Amino acid sequence: MDQPYSPWADWLSKFHTWAEAIQALWLVAVPLTLLGLTWLVMRGLRDLIGPARHDEGRLIYGVYQDAQGRWMVYRHNRQPQEIDWENAPPELIGRGQMIDGVFRRPEV
Repeated sequence: MDQPYSPWADWLSKFHTWAEAIQALWLVAVPLTLLGLTWLVMRGLRDLIGPARHDEGRLIYGVYQDAQGRWMVYRHNRQPQEIDWENAPPELIGRGQMIDGVFRRPEV
């Protein structure tokens, strides 16, 4: 009685006849491929589920002074905005000085 054809058994029989370098490449490539696919799936899940779980905080990259002398705030996913030092953004409160309830820019 003939055995049914098995692609796995066929591949394995050919695997043993290949050069050792090719066998080593297969032994490294398969786990790396599985690891890469797992990373892609997990990253996709993180991007889909992650923002829904966290507060919508504001990521500030920096405060800088442009060529015209204006102080600008550079935030995540936004264009740089000029800072109104009389009515400072809440995320900048506590940096610099508070004098009589008015935010003063740090002296240079």
